[in-house]
Amino acid sequence: MNKTKALAFATVTALAVAACGSDSDEADVATTAAETEAEEVPESDEADAEAGEDEVTSEANCPAELVIQTDWFPELEHGGTYQLIGPDGVADPDTVSYSGPVQEQYAVGGLETITIRTVNFDKSNASVLADGDADMAYLTTSDIIKDSGAIPLVAIAKTLDQDPQMIMWDPAQHDVSEPADLAATGAQLLHFPGSSYVDFMIAEGMITADQSNPSYDGSDGAWVADGGNFIQQGFATNEIYKYENDIAWKDGGSADVSFFTVGDLGFENYPAAITMLESRAEELDSCLTELVPAMQQAWVDYLNDPKPITDAMISINETHAGFWGLSEGLNEAGIALVESDGFAVNSFDGTYCSFDPERMETLFGILQPIYAEQGTDVAESVESVYTNKYCEGAPGR
Repeated sequence: MNKTKALAFATVTALAVAACGSDSDEADVATTAAETEAEEVPESDEADAEAGEDEVTSEANCPAELVIQTDWFPELEHGGTYQLIGPDGVADPDTVSYSGPVQEQYAVGGLETITIRTVNFDKSNASVLADGDADMAYLTTSDIIKDSGAIPLVAIAKTLDQDPQMIMWDPAQHDVSEPADLAATGAQLLHFPGSSYVDFMIAEGMITADQSNPSYDGSDGAWVADGGNFIQQGFATNEIYKYENDIAWKDGGSADVSFFTVGDLGFENYPAAITMLESRAEELDSCLTELVPAMQQAWVDYLNDPKPITDAMISINETHAGFWGLSEGLNEAGIALVESDGFAVNSFDGTYCSFDPERMETLFGILQPIYAEQGTDVAESVESVYTNKYCEGAPGR
């Protein structure tokens, strides 16, 4: 398959001063001065100092509840967000959501509860943000660029570093060894409508416009019914395992499939970036300064020990009672692929958070002329669609 130091200085200085002041009289003078200084601090000043500490803590000014809209049902690619709540939250089948108090280690600035909503089939995540239905949402950076002329969005942190979005096919029915071979198959490409990577594939001649079939609904129904006689979108960390192990689609059983990730196609996209309406990000600016590093710590913690959350996701999907499901085998295989194929590596600056400016500029350079030709206005430059300011202080793996 194709894949692709001020504290230290102060301490040294203090030790040096102590070493030079070897005379016991000097030591007594220093002690007396310190005691006098301590005695002279009025109680009211001490209270003010304590109040000041409280004020610093509260400067983050986060909302009591944070609503995050994901781009699909619970799956391992969302684990760092679910880690904010942990495995003991509440799954609600009526709202198809998962909510609970934020785990203590990630709580900042008054934030108490997080609600994670799954995919919204009635409107795009950009529209969800524009309508104020969520504080944050998952959007690919390519889709943010596509919507940038109409909706002022800003990506504030990554989830995964590389995109596991892929296209797959049956190697027994289609002879494909490189992306250029896809057009020659003549096969339909089933995908969600409005997919930026499909626009890219058409522009690059990897498929023809006639091959684009935006009728995919995320289920395996069409593939099974047609015996896999077309190309289909999916996630390398999910559907590959399912079609090769769980789904009976060929001669009464599962069968091997081949795939290219969008990165293999030359489309360097950030998947599921944590995105906000620009005005909402400005409103929560002080909150995000503390919250984003905490959110990224949750991602690091999840990736270091994914099983508690991936196990919880199995149960969450069962409670939601939809067509989407997970299994231990799938989660283990998916996490292994995340690690082996570098989907969850640190950013260029050593944090698990930032967007690479060069990658973003390249992606913008690919998409801007495509959308210009289509008559779709986009932002004048890529700098307006993402920021790394909140990633300062974020951890790395």
